[in-house]
Amino acid sequence: MFKIKNPTKKLKEICLSLGSDYCIKVFDGEQVIYRKINNSYDLEVSGLNNNRKTIDATIYLWQLKPAQRVIETIEDITTLESLKSSLENLVEKYQNSNQ
Repeated sequence: MFKIKNPTKKLKEICLSLGSDYCIKVFDGEQVIYRKINNSYDLEVSGLNNNRKTIDATIYLWQLKPAQRVIETIEDITTLESLKSSLENLVEKYQNSNQ
């Protein structure tokens, strides 16, 4: 049987550095960083639940209505600064959009 890994120290520290709007959840068997933007959109940050010193993250922006689907993907994020700025840009772009 497949066992889901517990969140690593790295994942917890990155999530904490992003602020209280973010939390850790399990999606598709992976511990990811999650943020609900509003009733129509949420964010998932994948690829960080490991013990490597480097960052290699992917952000998925999910549209929740009328059907759940990924509408934006940002890959190859390699620094905490670029992760934060990418997330801020997506939140700014979608926080007032309710479709």
